[in-house]
Amino acid sequence: MRKPYSLFLVFALICSGLSAQSSLDAVLAEISVNNKSLLAQAQRVQAYEKGLQTGLWLYNPEVSYDFMKGFPTTAGNQSDLTISQSFDFPSAYARRRDLAQLKSAQVAFETAALRQSVLLEAKLACLELIYLNRRKTELVRRLGDAELFLAAMQTKYDALDATALDLNKARQQVIYLKTAVKLVDSEISGQLTLLAELNGGKAISFADTLYPNSPELPPLEELRGLYESADPVLSFFKAQRNIGDAEIALTKALTLPKMEAGYRYQGILGQDFHGLHLGVTVPLWENKNRVAHQQLQTIFFEGKTEEQRNRINQELVRLYQQYSDLRESLEEFRQSIQSINTPELLDKALQAGQITTLEYLLEQSLLYEGRDQLLELEQAVEVTAAKLWKHIL
Repeated sequence: MRKPYSLFLVFALICSGLSAQSSLDAVLAEISVNNKSLLAQAQRVQAYEKGLQTGLWLYNPEVSYDFMKGFPTTAGNQSDLTISQSFDFPSAYARRRDLAQLKSAQVAFETAALRQSVLLEAKLACLELIYLNRRKTELVRRLGDAELFLAAMQTKYDALDATALDLNKARQQVIYLKTAVKLVDSEISGQLTLLAELNGGKAISFADTLYPNSPELPPLEELRGLYESADPVLSFFKAQRNIGDAEIALTKALTLPKMEAGYRYQGILGQDFHGLHLGVTVPLWENKNRVAHQQLQTIFFEGKTEEQRNRINQELVRLYQQYSDLRESLEEFRQSIQSINTPELLDKALQAGQITTLEYLLEQSLLYEGRDQLLELEQAVEVTAAKLWKHIL
């Protein structure tokens, strides 16, 4: 009584599976271009880097003019003109440029962390869609079988070979499966809406039913090295630590004297005086405690770096063990379910009168439950793999 797949459906599923990896990659590539958060971040980075170019140059030149009228008038008038340029100790400008370069590099890690978060969310949505598409395919097949079973039961009922209770059970099975298909369609619509949101409001079509291939799992220690080198948050804190050192160096440079040089003119009693203007500002109090403050900030980010390193190591160990356990459970469960997945035997037993309709439906529900658990276990493996390999997104 089982409804066979059409050749067209089988061909479509095979083609969908062959293109699963490329289709998923295409979705992630499209989202990386259209995502509003990533676009806004790109604009923010552009503005931030432009801001880093400010404050690297000399102070504005100063021009001052004084005119003093003498009293009594016979005392004459006095004029003073000063054109001056102030500047920090020369090493401060080199320190500012070093600091700007470090901050420019740091913001790239912030962008990488955001991109990783967005693409991981998108990939998890795609994996959820693959699961839902597979579940819908399974439910549609079951619905076809249930409709054939209902038609056969109706024929038996009309021939007085089945009871009204048997017929009602067959009808309930069809109603249940139709409802299940509608619920899955609703979930698929929700995930497609999420993908469209991540894609900047542009709709995405995703009908894959086979999961993409995940890289082979290397030894834990090798993967630990990859995690520490590729984690953008850890790189961000490391960069902040280097920025702290650069800010300490800049602060120390700013504790050195500031200088001022320029031209001065003075006119008094009909006589003109021209000369050089020089000045020195000794920062005795202005930068008090700034070095100590920057040193404490650096210690803080050293702690944040170690905290993040510990966090990603613990996450890695957890995901690594979880993935290994799930893979092992999946293989064992797949082998066991293949050995007991005998719906054809149920059909023959029912036709031969060896089991009742109630027993048939009960055994069928157990087979369906096993298949559902297999689909869920496959999804759990893929979701764990996606989180484990998030650093290659």
